Amino acid sequence: MIRFDGRRLRIVVAVVLGSLLVGGGLMLSARLDAVIGQRVRLGVETTGRVVHVERYQIGRSTSVTRVTVDYALNGARHRELLSSELDEVRYRNGDAVRLHVDRTDATKAATAEGYATEDLLLQLPAFLEAAGIIMIMLALARLRRRGRGPSPDSG
Repeated sequence: MIRFDGRRLRIVVAVVLGSLLVGGGLMLSARLDAVIGQRVRLGVETTGRVVHVERYQIGRSTSVTRVTVDYALNGARHRELLSSELDEVRYRNGDAVRLHVDRTDATKAATAEGYATEDLLLQLPAFLEAAGIIMIMLALARLRRRGRGPSPDSG
């Protein structure tokens, strides 16, 4: 029978919570990909113009580009902020952008490259996954460190 003292229980809880964070990040990423993919497949196509580009450095190796795009649809002008989970495309002011706009909400747009008006929500899966992995690694390191001493049951 396995006995759980307070320390072991905290480690197990940390691993479970870390796993939930990783799983939640993966599920959110899949859901956002599905929503954006559907918008690209079924949305109304229009051309927009990049009016502002902002790059944010998140950590040493990660950056996020947020692009403000002007476009017209059904006689109405729109200015929306788009960002991407992967941040692979380099936009500049004045660039033309092919947009796919939601048929029921003209403020929701996406590009085939994955930029979308979900903006910073697209960054949340990576943060959840990273937090979960860090939590699991710290818990396992703590478990390993504890495992080096004599077992309380050996005697």
